[in-house]
Amino acid sequence: MKKFELINRARKILGLGEEASWEEIVQRYRELTKKNHPDKGKNTTEKIKKINWAYEILKDYYLHYPLSFRKEDVEKLDLEERLKKQFWEGDWLSGKK
Repeated sequence: MKKFELINRARKILGLGEEASWEEIVQRYRELTKKNHPDKGKNTTEKIKKINWAYEILKDYYLHYPLSFRKEDVEKLDLEERLKKQFWEGDWLSGKK
């Protein structure tokens, strides 16, 4: 299976959309493991295995995905910086120019 197919399958198992922060992944993982814990008396062993597998796939992807610390790349992600450059050079949140 190709890497994208693995990641896509894993995100679907955890019930995630096409974009998710690490915090959202962890939160969803915890919700699902709590809900499907074997101590609850259900037949959840296979489901827990799938949830753990999905979490490990996504964790591996996040831990090995290269992050850019270049100014232009960080600014692309920063809404305040984008809006500041687009409209004015002041503090756009306070209305100062």
